[in-house]
Amino acid sequence: MSAAPVRQHRPATLGAPSRRASATPAEPHRHLRAVQAPEQARSIAPFAWTCILIVLAAMAAVLLINTQMAKGAYERRDLKIEIASLHTQAESLSGELERNAAPSYLAQRASDLGMELAPTLGSISIADGAVLEQGE
Repeated sequence: MSAAPVRQHRPATLGAPSRRASATPAEPHRHLRAVQAPEQARSIAPFAWTCILIVLAAMAAVLLINTQMAKGAYERRDLKIEIASLHTQAESLSGELERNAAPSYLAQRASDLGMELAPTLGSISIADGAVLEQGE
């Protein structure tokens, strides 16, 4: 067994606070009290890094959006040029179609191919190859 000093405990009286008059030579006089935990030094490094990352992410997002908008502007310009070219081509083809559909041009092309005017008008059945009616 250990040779620890034995403490004598005296019950406290009800009305008076319990207080030791003097410390025994074997036990030094101690006062225990509750103390606050020391304040931990807070570093601003995590907050600063978070702010820096947020700013960098925002700048990268702005750069990406600006690049996409510039790319879209170039595509829009190219499409406008292509649309103008297609409008010019459509006008040219419409004019050529109108010239080729004119009766005088068709008559000239038919005579160039060796066709002649028919003396009488009639209808032909394509399935039979027979003349259905003949006009004068």
